[in-house]
Amino acid sequence: MSTSPDGTSADATVDTSTDATITDRRSRRRTGRLAALALAGATLAGGAVATTSVVDADGHGYQPSGPTFTYRITVENHTDAQPLSPVGTVIHDRRTDVWSRGEPASAAVAAIAEDAALPVFVDTYAQTPGVRSAFAGGGGPIGPGASASFEFEASPRDRVSLVSMLVNTNDAFTGLDSVRLGRQTQKFEVIAYDSGTEVNNENAGFIPGPVGGNAGVRDPEGNVITVHPGIVGVDGGIDPAVYDWDDPVATITIERIRN
Repeated sequence: MSTSPDGTSADATVDTSTDATITDRRSRRRTGRLAALALAGATLAGGAVATTSVVDADGHGYQPSGPTFTYRITVENHTDAQPLSPVGTVIHDRRTDVWSRGEPASAAVAAIAEDAALPVFVDTYAQTPGVRSAFAGGGGPIGPGASASFEFEASPRDRVSLVSMLVNTNDAFTGLDSVRLGRQTQKFEVIAYDSGTEVNNENAGFIPGPVGGNAGVRDPEGNVITVHPGIVGVDGGIDPAVYDWDDPVATITIERIRN
């Protein structure tokens, strides 16, 4: 994760400061698990949640951190022709890493970035140590110029990570990287990222969104998460005059709405 001095993502403008920090990488959560998995409500509709009590060999599991509150996240799509997928949402502790700029995308993050495959993402992070809940937020795709909101229960000390695909691309996504929920309203102007898992050939035959309708067709690459260059106009590809965007691609607002 690229961070500014106050601990927030360097690629997002924040109205209220947070201390979003990641201290552990994926190696810790890949260690052996000792406790049984408890799952509840693993559907993807309208904020349904899959919860977990997994603990790894180092005792790293989600530990309740005080009282919980109701939070609302609102995602506003600022693009002209890039619907955003439902929002892969993970509520987790400070030691759990979902994605970070400059690091390889996990298979679960790539599943959203390439194909908007929310069930893969939710099922993976529902079984990850240090996760309170994982779910698909927003209820459906968020069209250009539209917005969607969803609510959940969490502690102010919990972190939230979000992943949403720009669906008329090969593997572009936007979201948040381990933001502490806190007690104040926070607003982020977020950019688009390249997951680094599929070549940006811009060919509709490899794009799952309305311009192509070809989910599951990939041109793999092995890169890391970087800032996305946009639709640049590859020969035989989709029209950048229609499908390119200016950053920020979305505004994400986090509010604590009920005690």
